Order: sequence, then C-alpha cells, then structure tokens
Amino acid sequence: MDIKTRPIIIGFGPAGMFAALTLISHGIKPIIFERGKRVEERALDVQRFILERKLNPESNIQFGEGGAGSFSDGKLFSRRDRNTGYINRVLDTFIKFGAPEEIGHISKPHLGTDVLCRIVANIRNYILEQGGQIHYGSKMTDLLISDEKACGVVINGDQEYHSSDIYLAVGHSARATFEMMYENGIAVEQKPIFVGVRMEHPAKLINLIRYGNKYEDFPDIGAAAYSFNYTDRKKKRGVYTFCMCPGGEILNASSEDGLMVLNGMSSSSRSTAFSNAAIVVTCHTDDYKSDNPLAGIAFQKEIERRIFQAGGGNWAVPAQNLEDFMRGRKSAGLNENSYRMGAVSAKLDALLPEFITELLLAAFNQWKAEEPLFVSRQALLFGAETRTSSPVRIKRHANCESVNIKNLYPIGEGSGYTGGITSSAADAIKAVDMKWGRHIDN
Repeated sequence: MDIKTRPIIIGFGPAGMFAALTLISHGIKPIIFERGKRVEERALDVQRFILERKLNPESNIQFGEGGAGSFSDGKLFSRRDRNTGYINRVLDTFIKFGAPEEIGHISKPHLGTDVLCRIVANIRNYILEQGGQIHYGSKMTDLLISDEKACGVVINGDQEYHSSDIYLAVGHSARATFEMMYENGIAVEQKPIFVGVRMEHPAKLINLIRYGNKYEDFPDIGAAAYSFNYTDRKKKRGVYTFCMCPGGEILNASSEDGLMVLNGMSSSSRSTAFSNAAIVVTCHTDDYKSDNPLAGIAFQKEIERRIFQAGGGNWAVPAQNLEDFMRGRKSAGLNENSYRMGAVSAKLDALLPEFITELLLAAFNQWKAEEPLFVSRQALLFGAETRTSSPVRIKRHANCESVNIKNLYPIGEGSGYTGGITSSAADAIKAVDMKWGRHIDN
C-alpha cells in the first residue's frame, strides 16, 4: 500500500494525537497506527484485568488510545523553561475538545481519567472527520529502511505501508519497539530513570496536613495534593514525589505477564478515601551495570519480576506499612488501601536495589522531622514504581529527525525527550511545525 504523500504516526498517546492534529492544521492527512484499542474498549479491558486477573498485553494501562496518561490523574504541569507558546497551544486544544476553560489559567491544572478519556474520544473523532486514518490493533513490528532513510513500516508482522515521513510516538513501555529499533541500527542510548514505591494515606490525613483543622467544614475544597523532595549531594541522587493522585486509587499498570508495575489514578472529582503518590529515587545509567543501550529495560524488568513473584504470582501487590519499612520488619497486618487486586505483606527492602532503599529511608527520616503526620503509621508502601519515564532515548537532531536514519522523527516520552502529557504533546507540535514550516517563538 503506497501512501508516500501521507505521514505515518506510530502510537496514539499525547505525542501521536498532537502530531496528527498539527499535521491536519497544515492541511495534511496522517495515517496513525495504534497497537491497542479505542479508549472505551481499553477501559473495559482494564476493568476486566482487575476482576479476572487476565492481562491483555496489547490493551492495558500502558497501551491503547490516549496512552498511559489517560489512566492517571491527568495532570497538565506546564509553562516551564521557554515552552510557553507550545504549552498554551496544548491547553487551548484540550479546552477545544472538552476540558474546562479554567485549565488555561490555573497553575497546576488536572483533568482526571474520566474527563481525559472523553477528550481523547473527541480528538479521535475530529481527526477522522478531517480525513485522517486511525488503525487500531496495529503494532509496528519492523521499520523499512533504504539508503539510511526510513521508507515505511511493517504492521503486525506482514502488512507494509510506505511513507517518507514517520513520526515515532510510542510510549515509555514499548520495549519490543525499542529492541526492534536497536536491531535495525537506529541510534539509541541509555537514559536515567526514577524507581521507587507507591505511597498511600487516607485522604483525610493529607487534607489535615495541607489544610489544617479549620478546613474540615469546607468539603467542597477538594482532596489536597502534596510535594516532597530530598537530595543527597554526596551520592548525587534525589528522592521525589511523582504523579500525586489526591482522592485516587492505586492500579496495576503491568503490560507484560510476570512483570508487576504500579501507577496512580484519580477522576476529576478526586473523591475516594485515599491519596497516593510515587516516591522515586534517581537511577543513573551506571546502575544498569551494562553498556548495552537497552540495559535500563533489563534493570526495570528485574525489579518488576521480583515484585510479581513476591506478590504470589497472581497480581497481588507486595506492600509494607511505612512504620515497619523504617524499622526493617515485615508488617503483621497491612493498612486499609485502595488496591483492588489484593495486597500481601512483604519486606520491600529485599525487593528493591539497596541504594534505592537507603535513599528512601533517608528521605522518610527527613520528611518525618518536617511533617510527622506524613511519615506515620497510617502510611502504606507498595512495590514498585518503575515506569516513570523511558530508560531509552532515540537520538535525534535539533529538528527532531533521527541522527542516523532520515525521515524518522522520534517524539514524546517513549523516545526519551519528555515526561508527561503536556510536554509530550508540545514536543509533537514542535516536531511537526519544524518540518512543515510553522514555528512558534516562545
């Protein structure tokens, strides 16, 4: 099938969606290949996994229309460095497709999974109405290269599509794609990541810490958010709260059988009884103990395998009350929590690399002095949080084209250049605009 005049987009998360929208704004009709399903069907697969414990490796928290961000808190952190012009375009686009107008001016907007999924469906319908094509259940299994130029893709092992412009907008968990790229000689390199645990408290406790007793009579104020950080300058590592989900729940975000990973999610109302966040530690490329460009993936997998096995092999999560973690003992009983697939008591220090445990303990001890209620018996830790970002970067020039394969444009979080919904969307806009002649002065 010859479609050389129409760009191909691989992946339909934030980067893929905004690449498509930007191409359409230039009068160009893209063809999109998404390995997963439409967001409505994907949501059913996620719930089926929770209830029946049967993972669909192509339709889950990581893979499918909307990307991993569709099942999160929907944070739109933005306006950093010199990216204001692009970020404003992202926020305005979200408003156009159904987001509340307030996200255009508040400092830390969030949408929630329910609102995000509606917006994703609206964007999909618009792209189709404008003549774009979207193919679901369509995984790129090979890249066609001739004379150091990308000239097409292979979908599902046997269908060839040709194009002279290919935008690679895969997610940070597209491990098979990274391996295929490396095998095809595309320049990739290791990238630092963050790994740690999920931490959960009763939402009322976080509200008390952030608001104080005087706010108890103001239920409409909403669940409170928080942010903590700790830096060990000698070890050149930090500990950070990440993806904080007020009034949310902890979900199994696995995408491969036998490998366990968690994520947090909340709806627009942020109304559950619990609040959670990732507590993650800086991991340098030296921690991978290998020069292989894909060594970070192996590093993640080893942790995820241990976590899965410690949970009993049936998607229960190993967990430990924070107080017990700090005392080095297994919890006799676990605190009530939001994880719906069951939690089993385990010593998380035996499952995580030693340097991660040491940094977590140091951070918790500092935070306990700063905010005793936060580091208290009501807190619960879950293993593990490993997919905060891509451990691989697909090397590219300033114009976003691969450094050694022409016509290939790696964009977004999976390619190793962004982290989160807004930055991935902005990266896609920038890449398309530079190619097709429109550029924003930030």
